[in-house]
Amino acid sequence: MKRIIILILALAMSVCVLAGCGNDESFVNPGDDLGGGGIVDAAPETTDSESMENAGQAAGETQKGEAVPAGAVTLTEAGDIKAGGDYVVRGALTGRISVKAEGVRLFLDNAALSSPDDKVISSKYDLTITLIGENSVETAAAGTNAITCDGALVINGSGALSVTSTKNAVKGNTISVTEAKLDIRADGDGLHAEIDAYDDLTSAPAFSYEDGGWVKLDGADVTIVSGDDGIQADTFVLIGGESKLNITTNGGAPQKITESSSDSGDGKGIKAGAIDWGADADEIVSDEYFIGIESGDITIDANDDAVHSDGKIEIAGGTLNIASGDDGVHAEALLTVTGGEIAISRCYEGLEAAKVEIAGGTVKVDSVDDGINAADGTTNRPGQANPNCHIILSGGDIEVSAQGDGVDSNGTIRMTGGTLVVFGPTAGDNAALDADGGILMDGGSLFAVGPLGMVETPASNSKQNVLSYAQNQAIAANTVLSLTDEEGTPIFSVTVKKSCRSVIVSCPQLATGKSFKLYGGDTQLCAFTVSAVITSIGSQGHMGNPGGTPPGGFGGGFGGGMGPGRG
Repeated sequence: MKRIIILILALAMSVCVLAGCGNDESFVNPGDDLGGGGIVDAAPETTDSESMENAGQAAGETQKGEAVPAGAVTLTEAGDIKAGGDYVVRGALTGRISVKAEGVRLFLDNAALSSPDDKVISSKYDLTITLIGENSVETAAAGTNAITCDGALVINGSGALSVTSTKNAVKGNTISVTEAKLDIRADGDGLHAEIDAYDDLTSAPAFSYEDGGWVKLDGADVTIVSGDDGIQADTFVLIGGESKLNITTNGGAPQKITESSSDSGDGKGIKAGAIDWGADADEIVSDEYFIGIESGDITIDANDDAVHSDGKIEIAGGTLNIASGDDGVHAEALLTVTGGEIAISRCYEGLEAAKVEIAGGTVKVDSVDDGINAADGTTNRPGQANPNCHIILSGGDIEVSAQGDGVDSNGTIRMTGGTLVVFGPTAGDNAALDADGGILMDGGSLFAVGPLGMVETPASNSKQNVLSYAQNQAIAANTVLSLTDEEGTPIFSVTVKKSCRSVIVSCPQLATGKSFKLYGGDTQLCAFTVSAVITSIGSQGHMGNPGGTPPGGFGGGFGGGMGPGRG
């Protein structure tokens, strides 16, 4: 019932627009002279991407585990496997198992494998490892992978496997983990998928998922504690099947995150990209590096970026709980969110890509610098927008609390749907909203608060009306800001998390000619009538009884934010 009420209130908030203040002491809203109300020359459009589909096709069908078949060969000592077939290990076994044939399935049935001076399991060919019961693999040799496969490695079964390694725990050309439980402790990467065939080339290869370099988790339960990256893939990472994933890299995010600490971070949670080729390890640059999250319960505590792709990221479902010493989710080219729940509790920047497009799901970011940032690593010329960068919000429930800019684009920002709540910085050198190419409010519900000094209001050619309210006297943190219609009927209520002086509101029902009142606690800040696309109001009025309720008894709010799912 609470969720239904919140949804109704969030929709009702769409009726917010203002024009004219009842206080005699007024001043010009500084946003009017700082980029607000201009014209956006071209509205950005969403980007088509087939990466999720292409990655799924390349990864192929899931291979599930089976019971040990009759006739499987029992290995009683380490050594070479020179013929295809089914092999099983039970109990303790010391030394290296080396697979030198196609068509080998290795069953670990409550096995404990170790090697003091080499890899534990290695294969020059495709290999399937099926887990039954509790198993362990451990290597003590310095700088050594525990499990290495030059071909396609499948780990499946209903059992569990703990892996301890002085380098990468599991390395393969491709790695697929299906309905198996892994507990990994690695000095290097946890899961590492690499295209070794590129190492001897004398010219750059054509980028292709078909050459491998990918990791797929389907219904897996994986815990990784690593000195370097949790999951590192040359081409793509695909997570689905309601997998459970818990990653901690290089000690996790620092307790105090700064610009300096973010620059020196090491150890990403999930990373895709940067294929090396040739003797000089030259890197292939491509927008087709990809991370796709279809479903699952994912927790990442990373010293560097939590989720990082040198190309694209698509989050379509699942639950992500993230702490990052740098970016929570970073894509060099395109970041798309269409579903799922993303909660970034600590980070330097929250979501970052050249193009950020959110069409669904729930996003909550608490950042040291920018909350959502569209940037491609280049520097804009003064007064010019970057045409390669944009933020498009067409759906979803988004809340940002940022010490830097709340939502920042080196190009444009366009909102056509969904709900965006921004608790911006308290210092005036940043703003709740910032876009070098302007902001278009063409739909959705926006509530953004921040300081004076760098206020940017949406463009005057927006399709939806906007209120920009400002006052010299700070509105205290935890004050309930409420909007009512002319008769005092409540429309929305938001408890601000930080002190602020600027309030920007836009919703579908900010109808021209309608009158409204804005309250801080039970004190009326202003009454106004909407008469234009951008309504700017400035007042020095003082806040009386912050946290009280306006006439009619409407108060409370949305648990510090606005929109469905909280409160």
